[in-house]
Amino acid sequence: PEIEISESEYFELQKARNILSNAFEIEEKYEIVISNYLDFEQEILNATTKYMIRAHLDYSDFFKIRLGLNIKLVNLLTAVRLYVDQLSQNVTACLDNKLNTKNDVKRFFSQEYDENKYYRFMEALRNYVQHRGIPVHWIQQNKRWTSLEDDGLMEYSIEFASQRFCLEEDKKMKKTVLAEMDDKVDLKKATRSYVESISSVHDSARNIIADPTDYSRKLIEDAHRKYSKEYSDSLVGLSACKYDGNKQIASIPLLLGWDDVRVSLQKRNRKLINLSKRFAT
Repeated sequence: PEIEISESEYFELQKARNILSNAFEIEEKYEIVISNYLDFEQEILNATTKYMIRAHLDYSDFFKIRLGLNIKLVNLLTAVRLYVDQLSQNVTACLDNKLNTKNDVKRFFSQEYDENKYYRFMEALRNYVQHRGIPVHWIQQNKRWTSLEDDGLMEYSIEFASQRFCLEEDKKMKKTVLAEMDDKVDLKKATRSYVESISSVHDSARNIIADPTDYSRKLIEDAHRKYSKEYSDSLVGLSACKYDGNKQIASIPLLLGWDDVRVSLQKRNRKLINLSKRFAT
């Protein structure tokens, strides 16, 4: 069954659908970043647990550990690049003032770059990985008693780093960035700080599109209510359609199940604060 809507209502719904679609893409790409970051942290725990059980002794053991860490870190750096490259176009699609919005997004990233030396380093490391070599150069496995008493526990850990002298071999590496770093750059701390900065940018992006996104969802919810008043049929498959005479020439799906996923991702992926001061044990 159909009900008639005005041309202006149709174009409002079209705009709402586009805004929600871009807001969804923003959350989806951020989820890719966070998922890759979780894989990175879990690889650290996995490698440490294997060391506790199997006591690695030869080079092949260390190679497998380094390979696993490099894979996860390279994946994360790639995911962040995807997020950074595409955030501006998705955010500007949600707002009318395109130029100011584009400048706002650029400012979000610039602020993190200016204020966080680890953000600067990880950006430079990503370029190094793309053009020169792998990020993890040094690994050290440790174990220690947490107490000398009878009930003390043996704690196992793994440290890994990029070595500055390796990075300096790449003439394209920014000397000003390397000058801020130690000879061994703790990649656990640097990565956590980097992801924290990306999370801060994401939170800012969410805030500036919040009003148009909420309004767009409300428009589609209102369309659901309007239709339900006329017909009690299921809303599955509900669309706004454009006709030329009796011929349908365009349609806009008005489902919200997919947008419920966006809302769920927002709730699950809260802003990460002081991530560089946390660790799992």
